[in-house]
Amino acid sequence: MIGLPNPKPPAVWWSKVKRWFQSPEAETNARDRETANCVCCGGRRSSSKESLGLCMACFNAIPWIMAVRCPVCGRPDDCPDCVRRTTCFFRYSRSAVRYDSLMKEWLASYKYRGNERLLPLFSGMLVHAYHQLVKELPAAGQEGSGFHCISYVPMNVSRLAERGFNQAEAMAIELGRRLSLPVVPLLERTRHTAKQSFKSRGERLNDLQGAFKLLEEAIGSIARLEEGVAGQGWPVRVLLLDDVYTTGSTLNQCAQTITQSLPVEVYGLMWAR
Repeated sequence: MIGLPNPKPPAVWWSKVKRWFQSPEAETNARDRETANCVCCGGRRSSSKESLGLCMACFNAIPWIMAVRCPVCGRPDDCPDCVRRTTCFFRYSRSAVRYDSLMKEWLASYKYRGNERLLPLFSGMLVHAYHQLVKELPAAGQEGSGFHCISYVPMNVSRLAERGFNQAEAMAIELGRRLSLPVVPLLERTRHTAKQSFKSRGERLNDLQGAFKLLEEAIGSIARLEEGVAGQGWPVRVLLLDDVYTTGSTLNQCAQTITQSLPVEVYGLMWAR
C-alpha cells in the first residue's frame, strides 16, 4: 500500500479533464469494473466513476500543476534555474505534477520496487502535461501541426542492466500508444552520471557535458518524419520525456545534442516538477 495524505478534492478539475485520462481499451467486464482495486492504496474503486486505476481519494491527492509561473520549465512558483541559464536548447517544458512526498513514493514504488501496475497511471498523468504543451503552442507563436514524435532521456548501459528497464522509455511507449504518436529513440548515454538531485547546479552542468550522443539511426528517423510535414511550413517537433525535472540541466543537454545535429524543435514532457 502506498501512503496517502489528507486530500482536498479538486472536483471542478476532475469533471473537466476526466476524459483525458481514459485508457484507449474499454474495460469490458462490468462486474470487474465495479470491484476493481486502486493501484496505489489497494482500496475499492468504481471504474465507472473513477479513472487512472485510482480510487477518488488517491486521485484527489495528486498535486496537479494547474498553472505555471515559469514559462520555460513550467514550474508553478518562482524559478531560480531558468533565469540563470545562458542558452536554452529546448523550447519549453511542462510537467504533470509537483514532486511532493506522495509522488516520490509512487515513483519509487515503480522504479525501484518494480510495481509495473503503476505504468498506465503515470502515462495517464502525462496526458495532462501533454495537453498543457499543446494548449500553449499558439501563445508561444508555435502554431501548426502539433507534435510529431516522443523520445526519452536514455540510461547508461550499466544502470539499465542493473534496473532492468528505463522508466522514461516505458512511460514514453505507453504515452505514445495513448496519443497515437510514434516513439523515436534519438540519444544514447555515453557514461553513467550520479543522481543529479544531490549535486549543485555547477556540478550538474559539468557532469553532463558529453554524457549523451545522437544515435546513428536518429537522422533517418527524423528524415522520415520530415517527409510527413513537408510543405506545411512547420518543423518536426519532438517531445523529450523524463520522469522528473529538477533543474533542467539533463533536458537542456539532451536538447543541445539533438538540435545541433537535427532540424527539430525539442519540448520537455515531464511527469513531475
